[in-house]
Amino acid sequence: MKKYILLFVIFAIAGCGYTTRGFHYTNDKIVIVPAVNMIDVASDNRKYSNFTSYPILLENRFTNVLINKFLIDGHLKVTSEDPAALQLFCEITDYQREAVKYTNSEDVKEQKLWLHVKMRLNDPAAGTTKERDVVGQASYFLTGANSKSEAAAQNDLIDDTARRVLEAIVEEW
Repeated sequence: MKKYILLFVIFAIAGCGYTTRGFHYTNDKIVIVPAVNMIDVASDNRKYSNFTSYPILLENRFTNVLINKFLIDGHLKVTSEDPAALQLFCEITDYQREAVKYTNSEDVKEQKLWLHVKMRLNDPAAGTTKERDVVGQASYFLTGANSKSEAAAQNDLIDDTARRVLEAIVEEW
């Protein structure tokens, strides 16, 4: 019995080591440059697909949600101009929609959305640049009790992608 108590005390003191702030930057301010939409609507994979459209002003909505995520998180303070602050650049590279489930009559029952974002974080004080590709996703039902519109699913998609970008910056790369 003493062994178990001793092991419990050791693990309780040591802890699990999990933290929501894994990386410390030289500056606690960040400039979020408005996202740029780099989706090539004339590309071959869009030319022959059934879904050739993408949400209008997606980059503006994404930038606004991203700024709100940073404001709520509070680890880094969002500023408009500071030469020593971290600089976050995001490019939306792709928006995809795919049917996941079908009904017996071959109608689409569930769809999944993906948003691909290439992010680049510049740290002028340390002279470093880090890049990462982030993919957000959301799924939604077109029929049934849990159905929602594609616009509501796009809001979930943008929120998920912004959360993933925030986590990539606040947590250690």
